Amino acid sequence: MQKIVVINGSPREQGSTAALVDEISKGAGNRGAQVKVYNLNSMNIKGCQSCYACKAQGRCVLQDDMQELYDEIASASGVIFATPVYMWQMTAQLKLAVDRLYAFLKPDYSSYLTPGKKVLLAVTQGRPDTSAFHHYFEHMGKMLLFLGFGDYKILIAGGTRKPEDLLSQTTVVEEARQLGGWLVE
Repeated sequence: MQKIVVINGSPREQGSTAALVDEISKGAGNRGAQVKVYNLNSMNIKGCQSCYACKAQGRCVLQDDMQELYDEIASASGVIFATPVYMWQMTAQLKLAVDRLYAFLKPDYSSYLTPGKKVLLAVTQGRPDTSAFHHYFEHMGKMLLFLGFGDYKILIAGGTRKPEDLLSQTTVVEEARQLGGWLVE
């Protein structure tokens, strides 16, 4: 059975980002995948200290909840990075975890990750124009490629201040489910 790991950067565990993750998870689950969600706001994750110990030891030396995420990401066939847009970018909660992904790079900048791990960037935003922040998340996708992740796709749901806003957008819900299936193809 394939495993999909969700790294949810929203501070609202029942907000529109969680609703988007639920719809994506339905698509992955319909293909037989196990989906495991991590809500970063309730986890203890410190910021990267730029100590480079991960280059000498092959793993970050900070002992916090990120250690569990490293194992989960490494063993997953796909990863969903989910976030609402805050100040034109991902939340601070997700940024802490993303910075710590630097530990997946070896000293020669090759990756410890198994090739082919698909990524979905699942984004919600209050602003209806879904192209407004797309460039930021395109940059994030390219950074994840550099870290050794595989193909990535971006799903941005606009005008989603509350879960009902998202669930009323049938096109977004359908695309979310299709992308959940794509993660396990």
